[in-house]
Amino acid sequence: MSRVRALVGRLNDPRDKSCVFVVAAALLALDFVLCLVIIRRVAYTEIDWIAYMEEVHGYVAGERNYENLRGGTGPLVYPAGFVYVYRALYWLVGGFERGTSALGIATAQKAFALVYTVNQLAVFVLMASCEIVPPWAYALTCLSKRVHSIFVLRMFNDGVAMTLAYVSVALFQRKRWVSGSVAFSLGVSVKMNVLLMLPGLLVLLVGGTTFVTAAKAACAMVLTQVVLGYPFLATYPRQYLGRAFEFGRVFMHKWSVNFKFVPEDVFTSKEFAKYLLLSQLIALLAFAHCKWCRREGGFFFAFVRDFFTRALGGNRTGVESTFTPAHVALVMFESNFIGIVFARSLHYQFYSWYFHTLPLLLWSSPRLPVWGKVVILGAIEWCWNVYPSTATSSKILLGLHVGVLASLCAAPPASRVNRAPPSSKKTKKY
Repeated sequence: MSRVRALVGRLNDPRDKSCVFVVAAALLALDFVLCLVIIRRVAYTEIDWIAYMEEVHGYVAGERNYENLRGGTGPLVYPAGFVYVYRALYWLVGGFERGTSALGIATAQKAFALVYTVNQLAVFVLMASCEIVPPWAYALTCLSKRVHSIFVLRMFNDGVAMTLAYVSVALFQRKRWVSGSVAFSLGVSVKMNVLLMLPGLLVLLVGGTTFVTAAKAACAMVLTQVVLGYPFLATYPRQYLGRAFEFGRVFMHKWSVNFKFVPEDVFTSKEFAKYLLLSQLIALLAFAHCKWCRREGGFFFAFVRDFFTRALGGNRTGVESTFTPAHVALVMFESNFIGIVFARSLHYQFYSWYFHTLPLLLWSSPRLPVWGKVVILGAIEWCWNVYPSTATSSKILLGLHVGVLASLCAAPPASRVNRAPPSSKKTKKY
């Protein structure tokens, strides 16, 4: 009995690194095998893979005008990183003809099983650094039917983009701001949804780095986009920027998972989009001022003023961030989640944008009981598996999102949640 209690205690201790390592390693191995079983047992249903191959086929044939790169589902609307990722897959499966055959599709699915595993590994690494989620709860990131489908059955680019985003967060936790910014920008180049984390990242750069480091990180993000997009920017820049970075697209109402209960004429209106954008901005500013920068006196105005004081005053070195890994991850994940809550349309593949962040977000709210956290995760998963979505399922999903956002707003700052022993070294807080 004492051994069982000891084991239960270790499985509930987020600071037990050896237990976390064993649990994470076992889950990675089992989940990879599960992916292979899914590929073998579940019938493939075509959605976007052939369209991706058609778009890349045009690029391989020498086309650089984004307006002429098209697939069966429409024009190419992703930045250059998407082209290079799926160009590599195009080569792996042996070109368009073989790549769209049963054998080529199976090969691509196996490649995405590896992508899924790398994604899980990045998530486990950053969660372990936070020391918030107990080891047993890591298994909750492996139980989504919809997420497995997004990665290994549908082979959407969302999974690749989020893998790069999680790698960037893990790097930021280790204060590798420039290399993390490159990884972050690579994620954006595959799909722009990664930009939902950008407000949180900017807050971290302003408050957690020197002026020079922040400038280097910003330049690294921009330069990465320029280098990746150069073949298109040097030939048809207007077409590339207009297609790859189109912010005004209106998604179809019938595929919406979160606002299916809203009448279609309201859903597609500019007023509805402006209302949601304004709400998102207000929520971001509220979190930045009242939570992310609470210990520094709030985002307005001491936090920002201090950054420019360092920049103009020449204090470019010697600033050491006291941000914990938990603070870094939660700021970026909360920024991302706010974007999810106020997104006009969430399609089924968009679940991968935030599913893996939910355990960390929920366990950062100590007032929520464990059973409540598990129930919330199960209810959100249920909503995403209702196909087609209904007014009822979308109302429930929106209600769950708002509830989680409220719990995050009421939760203590991340530095109080993280239980890592305080450093004896004196540092200046920013």
